[in-house]
Amino acid sequence: MQSRLDRAVQKHVLSHLLDRGMRGVEPLRGELLRDVGGRVVEIGFGTGSNLAHYPREGLEELVAIEPAEGLAQLAKERLDRWTLETRIPTRLTVASGTRPIDLESGTYDVVVITFVLCSVRHPEAMLAEARRLLRPEGRLVIAEHVAAPRGLRRRAQRVARPLWKTLLAGCDPLTDARTSIERAGFDHSTLEDRRLDLPWLVRTGLVGTTRPR
Repeated sequence: MQSRLDRAVQKHVLSHLLDRGMRGVEPLRGELLRDVGGRVVEIGFGTGSNLAHYPREGLEELVAIEPAEGLAQLAKERLDRWTLETRIPTRLTVASGTRPIDLESGTYDVVVITFVLCSVRHPEAMLAEARRLLRPEGRLVIAEHVAAPRGLRRRAQRVARPLWKTLLAGCDPLTDARTSIERAGFDHSTLEDRRLDLPWLVRTGLVGTTRPR
């Protein structure tokens, strides 16, 4: 259980930083989610930034998982409004995506993880849980900023890392999502290196759709 102060900071400070700082990737969210359908789980729901981009046709259910209680409070308000508008069944669970989620294995068509792995201590555990939830033919939709391969940005990430993580709730600019995805049993070869419309330090991205190997 988080303290009242932690919840307030998440809801009234961190949520605004996330919403404003991530505006540049709104078109990317729309691109990745436009063909999502069936039963969907989003792990690391945050403030619900992806809601505006989910299709209203073909989506049977949306389950949102968010561990931060303050963000979940705000997300619940947004999710309730969206549910009333779309009539699509939804539910929000306040839980960590790196521990077993109370959902049945192998029953979901899509798992969505966007800009979450950077702030997770055990990203492979989260990805393994995503793999557990997916049907054999299911797919993982993912978008992450990752460590720059080399050069000035990589050096700047290394220098800025301690302060960046402190100010942004553990967000690590040196995240190695590709290795985590591979170790969790997904085919990372289908993912695309992409320049993200984010602050200069975190513009190196890995995005796309993948399936379990």
